[in-house]
Amino acid sequence: MLALTVREGDYVTIGDEVVVQVLRAGDTFRLAIDAPRSMAIERAKVHEPCSGVPDCIQRARKRPLIKTAKQQPGTRL
Repeated sequence: MLALTVREGDYVTIGDEVVVQVLRAGDTFRLAIDAPRSMAIERAKVHEPCSGVPDCIQRARKRPLIKTAKQQPGTRL
């Protein structure tokens, strides 16, 4: 799993066909995801009841939070 610190307007690409951009940051984030229609994109509250929690998320939840002077509270390295 890759964890990044991002700001409004930042984006990441996944392969050649997927772009995820941060539209708004703050207490809540607003993301824009541009991906092929054939690719399933589900929010956790939709995905987890049907398929369970993905392994990468389970591992991340088990790791202790590590705080540094530059990190916001509650973020992971």
